[in-house]
Amino acid sequence: MNARAYRFHLLFGAVAALLVAGIALGFWGQGPWAWTIGLAYIAYDSWLLLFMVRESRRALSEQSERTVSEDVSRLTVVICARNERLVLPACLAALHAQTAAVDEVIVVDDGSHDGSVAWLRETYALDVDYRSAHRPGFRLLARSHEGKARALNAGWRLASGDLVVTLDADTVLDSGAIAAVRQAFALDRSLAAACGVLTPACRPGRWARAFEFYQTFEYLRGFLWRLAWMRRDMLLLISGAFAAYRKETLEALGGFHPESLVEDYDFIYRLHRHSGDQGLGWKTAVIAGARAVTDVPSVIPTFLHQRTRWFAGYLETLFRNRDMVGSARYGRVGRLMLPLKVVDSLLPIYALLAAALLVYFLVIGKHFDRVILIVIAAKFTFDLALHCVAIVLYQRWQGIPLSNRLWARSLLATLTEPFCFQLLRHAGAALGWVAFLRGRIHWAPQRQPSTFPETTT
Repeated sequence: MNARAYRFHLLFGAVAALLVAGIALGFWGQGPWAWTIGLAYIAYDSWLLLFMVRESRRALSEQSERTVSEDVSRLTVVICARNERLVLPACLAALHAQTAAVDEVIVVDDGSHDGSVAWLRETYALDVDYRSAHRPGFRLLARSHEGKARALNAGWRLASGDLVVTLDADTVLDSGAIAAVRQAFALDRSLAAACGVLTPACRPGRWARAFEFYQTFEYLRGFLWRLAWMRRDMLLLISGAFAAYRKETLEALGGFHPESLVEDYDFIYRLHRHSGDQGLGWKTAVIAGARAVTDVPSVIPTFLHQRTRWFAGYLETLFRNRDMVGSARYGRVGRLMLPLKVVDSLLPIYALLAAALLVYFLVIGKHFDRVILIVIAAKFTFDLALHCVAIVLYQRWQGIPLSNRLWARSLLATLTEPFCFQLLRHAGAALGWVAFLRGRIHWAPQRQPSTFPETTT
């Protein structure tokens, strides 16, 4: 056992012990004690939701409009793509339509076999060195397949910009997104990494509308929560689908971990570690005006695989950095955020077991204690109220008017999520535990390779 990680082991052991005790009480306990797992889950989840709404509200009330007269930074956008011929045109078109200058675009093709390279060469009139003849600042780096982290590292190392924006090929920026990124980094020299605000979109399919519906509210709350974490200087998740970094930060950390399957998440852990060890005071942020739409899974197998990889990668990163848990050296990230992450690592198991115990009680005809029913009803009411507040805060943050349709959709999502989408999310996390423990975590394409003919170049 790592002596410096004793806080992690104590906290994880306590949460795991409560889980085991809850399982035992579920089979042999009486009254409300039989559902200890569910009561523990509801208590923690409710506290966390209240905390996030409160912090988000405070963050919004403290925000001020500031501008800078001049931004002298050069900005490079790095796009990693593998078999993304179908989505690259929209991604690149949005980049070229930005209201603020993009000084350089580098597309790193990670071994595509769907005609992506041929299309890029033809569309951008690339020469033998893969540089654009008619659009200065556009470059293609065609590589054999080595994974996203290595592709990103190859891309940013070629960048001439002081700021490096990483963009997934299936992400489409709003026209003012780059301007917002430039403004945020110009205003705060201590800002080392930031992300934009993503809205999910599903491609047409049988379950696409349902998946887009639930993920829309999931993303809405998720990015609002990032605003809350940012206020407390402990934002850990910078979405790689649309992220921005100072190049000097990338250089100081050696780029992205080539063996990590959540390279964006892993990078921010290392950023906070380096900043704390060196006393640099680096900050991370979510940028309100940097908006984009990104493609998300629209079928159950793809969704589960994505969430399995995300959660397994999250566990891998947390366990690798377990010595940071509870350490004052890393500020609020160490003292507060990482202990919460330790609890969160087992939270999906609590949720699934709580649901399973309720079903078990019904099957065996076990009498439901009145306290359990009251708690469940109170939880629904509590969640509905705070989710409505979150909608108001998010719309104010993003400058979007409220509508009756949005209220109706929010009500429907809050009342139905616990019976379908939340269980699916928790199932993906449980599979993430299995993948983590087995050491078998791997990528799979979100879309099948497009059917464009291959062209020899």
